[in-house]
Amino acid sequence: MKVQISILIFVALLVSMTNTIWSAESSGPYLYQSLSQPTYKKTFNKLFIDQQNIEPWLKGYINNRNGVDRPSEIRMVGNKKYELYGICQPHNCPGNYLYILFEPGGSHAWAIFTKDNRILRFFGNPNKEQQAALESAANE
Repeated sequence: MKVQISILIFVALLVSMTNTIWSAESSGPYLYQSLSQPTYKKTFNKLFIDQQNIEPWLKGYINNRNGVDRPSEIRMVGNKKYELYGICQPHNCPGNYLYILFEPGGSHAWAIFTKDNRILRFFGNPNKEQQAALESAANE
């Protein structure tokens, strides 16, 4: 009887570990990967057209993808799903981020830029719900 209970506990632990490992690997693509698709690339680049005073590291990312990407994730904003991406300044990540919300498929995008843990600006004219979601990502 004790052997059967031990086996059941062991199996339960294995199943829970497998689910945890699998969940951790289910992250979405990195921004640089999505930007290889024309729709995402066009929408992303459109955020920065005619924008002044863009930080040098962000210009570097826009031009040659020189930045530190993190895997994307799905976020609910209101009743709608969005893809959230984040990139940070190489060798200076803490507080120096660009977070981007894309509509699934990449047809529209909005972004928030932080420097030294301060929100400096939004790109793409996000509505209040989108702003709140971007601010939430920046404050995590």
